[in-house]
Amino acid sequence: MTHSSTEIARISLCGDRPENQDRFAILEEEECCLLVLGDGLGGHPKGEVAAQILVDTCQRMWKQARKPLINPSYFLQQCALDAHRAIIEFGIRQDPPISPRTTAVLALLQEGECHWSHAGDSRFYLVRDEKVHLVSRDHIVANASGSETFAATVNPGAITRCLGGAAQGAIPAMGAPVSLREGDVVLLCSDGFWNQLDEEQMLTVLHNALPLSNALNILGETAWENSFGQSDNITAVGVRVGRHSYGLGRRPAFSDEESELLAAIDHLNQLINKTL
Repeated sequence: MTHSSTEIARISLCGDRPENQDRFAILEEEECCLLVLGDGLGGHPKGEVAAQILVDTCQRMWKQARKPLINPSYFLQQCALDAHRAIIEFGIRQDPPISPRTTAVLALLQEGECHWSHAGDSRFYLVRDEKVHLVSRDHIVANASGSETFAATVNPGAITRCLGGAAQGAIPAMGAPVSLREGDVVLLCSDGFWNQLDEEQMLTVLHNALPLSNALNILGETAWENSFGQSDNITAVGVRVGRHSYGLGRRPAFSDEESELLAAIDHLNQLINKTL
């Protein structure tokens, strides 16, 4: 199935929590598009402020940057690092000082590629050819190497990397750019979204003729229903790539090497899931 025009959609639900600590932004110009999503860490005060600082920082830097960006990966890294510093500074100014924190996942679509970075357990999925690819890898104790894995029996889902908090690793993971195809869906989401949906559910809804906005609404409501009254905040933002989206027609064809890379990522995720 092909889609000649670009679709952009979002959903953000409070779920069963007293407040929504997720924040997102979709920043688009003719040549490029930036998706931003942050999930404030609930175990720390003012997580929603940390997530908002991430969004505000990205919006400011996007406004100042010349497009198309000369070095997209560097831009994403600077967005995350500037947000990290701003979150720490906000916490220090409070009386008493606090340590707000947020996950982050950013995707920049430009010149037929998706550049991305992330910190924490907010995810980047790519939906292509009747398959859902989990491209990012959660920064949690269960996925950590070395001595940290010992703690996996206590709290395997504990975040090991985020923005804010001097003791946490703050440098975001920079993923290899993904070449885009017409009909691809680039999806960023918080754990309240993905944790209550399996990939088959996601694929069934996303890989059909529904408008992307309708698809995300269905998936968001399904995630809420599947949580049985214990829902986290549920947020997702996505782009369905059109025929001429963000320089798509000017890029070389998708290579066999990149297909093999996605297959390797899928295989690695399957192995990880078997060990958890």
